Amino acid sequence: MLDLEAIELIKQLKGRYFRAIDTCNLELLQGMLTPDIKLAFKSPAYEFHLEGIDKALDFYKTSFTKTRLAMHNGHTPEIEVMGEEATALWYLNYVFINLEEKTHMHGGAIYEDRYVKRDGRWWIAETGYKTLLETVEPLSEQLQITSKPIN
Repeated sequence: MLDLEAIELIKQLKGRYFRAIDTCNLELLQGMLTPDIKLAFKSPAYEFHLEGIDKALDFYKTSFTKTRLAMHNGHTPEIEVMGEEATALWYLNYVFINLEEKTHMHGGAIYEDRYVKRDGRWWIAETGYKTLLETVEPLSEQLQITSKPIN
């Protein structure tokens, strides 16, 4: 039988994760990642793996700044709950604007996550993606950024 409550709680957790990285809210991130969190990201332009909450928070702090802006949309989750653990695949659509390098990236990827339930709460124990499609272009001279997610 499906554990619909766990599935909904995991959906909400991943939604907060996307909001936290796009706004670089490290306090919110720390409250959803396990101390031994594992990150793995693979794209045509980069590939890396990190382990541990301190390294993860450092990564997010330097990746999403006032000059590195992102928007992540995760959807169509495929979540499987097995007691106190769960796995999920999420389809990701993202935009990343790097004002330092003057680039505008669009992409799609598949996130692969593992979750654990501790003390009645779901936590992200592993997260990462493999890019399916990614385009990078120079920022247009006409592009105007009228608001930014990080103040």
